[in-house]
Amino acid sequence: MMTGADGHDHLSGLLDELEALIDGRDEVSLGAIIDQLGARGFGPLLVALSAFLILPVGMIPGMPGLVAIVLVLVGLQMLIGHKRLWAPEALRGRLISTGPLRASINRARPVARRLRPILMPRLGGLVDNGLTLTAAAAIFIVTGVVIFLIGFIPGLPFVLSLHVLLIGLGMSARDGLVTLLGFLVFAPGIWLMGKFLF
Repeated sequence: MMTGADGHDHLSGLLDELEALIDGRDEVSLGAIIDQLGARGFGPLLVALSAFLILPVGMIPGMPGLVAIVLVLVGLQMLIGHKRLWAPEALRGRLISTGPLRASINRARPVARRLRPILMPRLGGLVDNGLTLTAAAAIFIVTGVVIFLIGFIPGLPFVLSLHVLLIGLGMSARDGLVTLLGFLVFAPGIWLMGKFLF
C-alpha cells in the first residue's frame, strides 16, 4: 500500500510500471502484471483490474471473465488477511495482448493528471479499519461473481467496475474519503445487479 508523497501520484506511477512491463512485448502474462502491481498491495491491482474494464483493453474477448476471477480471488484473500495476491498458475499464465493495453495506458494518463491534486492521505482510519476491509472484500467477491455471470451484457462490466476503481484508489492513496465514495457508488450497483439477476 502506498503512503505519503507516493500516494499523491500513485496512479501515474502505476501507469509507468505497466508501460515499462509491456515495453517491447506483443503479449504479457497476467502473472507478470500481478507480480508488478501486487507488490504494492491490493490497491494498485484493484485500480488496474477496474481500469481493464473501463478502458479499451476491456474489449479483449474474455477479459471481463478474467478480471472477475481475479476480483473474487482478491476478495477471498483479503478476508483471510493476505497482503498480496496468490493466483494459480493456470490463471497467471493467461496472456494479454499489449496493443489494447498500451492504448489504455495512453488514454488513462490525462485522467491520472486530473486526479493528482484530488487524491491524498486522509481519514486513514477508514482505509485500515478491519470492518471496512471486510466489507470491501465482500464487495469484490460479489462484483466478480456478477461480472463473471452476466459480464457479456454490453456496458455492464464498465458500470460495475466504478466502485472497484474508487475503492482501489482509496486503498492505494490511503484516502478514506475516496474509499467511502466507492462504497456509496456500490449502492446503485446492487440495484443494477438485482435487476439483471432476478
